[in-house]
Amino acid sequence: MKTNSKMTAGIALAVGTVIMAGTAFAAARITPAQAKAAAVKKIPGKAQSAKYEFEDGRWQYAVVVVDKAQMYEVEVNAATGKVTDTEKTSAAEEASEAAADKKAARKSAMKNGK
Repeated sequence: MKTNSKMTAGIALAVGTVIMAGTAFAAARITPAQAKAAAVKKIPGKAQSAKYEFEDGRWQYAVVVVDKAQMYEVEVNAATGKVTDTEKTSAAEEASEAAADKKAARKSAMKNGK
């Protein structure tokens, strides 16, 4: 029986993402809305998104806040709700980071699918 490797990789990626997401969200003590509120308290503006991620050895929300013409990424600890870091960013940097995350997830799915 012939298998389609792209389809198999896609299924592995989807299953791995669901399993990881289920485990990850169990560790969070604050919601994305609470993370956004903490971020805009630190950097006044409009919170555009809150991405849940494992970085620097802990689960956190990376909240993108826009204030006038500036864009910031505000890291909020998912367990405590405290802001741990802020940095200026751009739409191009955020897109590049998202593409790198997607590539890493595919690579991980391929490795774990063997």
